[in-house]
Amino acid sequence: MTASPLQLIVILYDAAICSVQEARKQMDCRDIAGRSRSINKCIAIISELQSCLNTESGGEIAVSLDRLYDYIKRTVFLATVNQDHQPLIEIESLLDNLRSAWAELANQASAATTPASQQLAPAIYPKPLNISI
Repeated sequence: MTASPLQLIVILYDAAICSVQEARKQMDCRDIAGRSRSINKCIAIISELQSCLNTESGGEIAVSLDRLYDYIKRTVFLATVNQDHQPLIEIESLLDNLRSAWAELANQASAATTPASQQLAPAIYPKPLNISI
């Protein structure tokens, strides 16, 4: 079974959310190495999504996502430096909202007979996503 570009984006959001959740647990257990791995994984996923944005054909959506991804990476980093759960809770919520939106697009695209909804992901993410999770 192969995943569509939209489904791949949803999978990446799932992995980023899982990484943030793991980092919070590892923060509680004072597992510095584990927390670092989880945070690095989250940042790598967000960085990959960000690097694939096409701000020309993706328009304002791609520009907004770019700014949001910058914010997410900065906030995750600061949460780690300050050993603070609250920013990670906020980021988890943001990622969950983004994931829900992309999942809805993926569902609409798989149900649609017209390719219009299937063209959104390539417009925003024209390059192949290159990440292992």
